[in-house]
Amino acid sequence: MLYIDTNIFIYLFENHVSYSERVANKLEEYVGQGGRLITSSITVTEFLAGTDTSSLETLHQVPNLTIISLDEKLAEQAALLQRKAKIKIGDSIHLATALHLRAEAFFTNDKQLSKIVEQYIPVFNA
Repeated sequence: MLYIDTNIFIYLFENHVSYSERVANKLEEYVGQGGRLITSSITVTEFLAGTDTSSLETLHQVPNLTIISLDEKLAEQAALLQRKAKIKIGDSIHLATALHLRAEAFFTNDKQLSKIVEQYIPVFNA
């Protein structure tokens, strides 16, 4: 399983000049090898707030993507990670979700978050 951070979806669907093609190729390669993609429900909020897209259906276009709901267990783990790593709550939710589901890697282009995540699991950057 590969955890996908919100910025990756934004690059993909907003046709970002520098990253769109690289992101699409990485996701296609991973899914083509039978890999599953996961993200948190916080991605829905961040994605819709950060793009011109007005529908969750956009994210549903990504093959093999599962969106994981935030439950009490994940919320607790996110809070502990936020306190320990001094990161934003959204980032702590992303990391908690990836760790809870034992993702094999975390795909982001957030340099600050990457430094924290790589203490737990490998990071792929766009």
